[in-house]
Amino acid sequence: MGESAILTMDADGGIVIPETILQAQHLHSGDQLFIFEDETGMTLMSQDQLQAKVQADFAQCATSPVDELIAERRREARRDTEV
Repeated sequence: MGESAILTMDADGGIVIPETILQAQHLHSGDQLFIFEDETGMTLMSQDQLQAKVQADFAQCATSPVDELIAERRREARRDTEV
């Protein structure tokens, strides 16, 4: 786990991320950040981090829809030849 910090939110809801974290995460002025809320709290990530997360989540899928369709068609073909 990397660095952590306690941040203070201003009256407009703004926060200042420490420079050391910005540098470590390769963030620059104007970069878009995404915030997600779940049952454990919030997660803040860059657009690149979000893209990597989505790609990793899809890569964990056991089979692709195409593979499932092919398997289903093969089962149907075996069933047809057994009758």
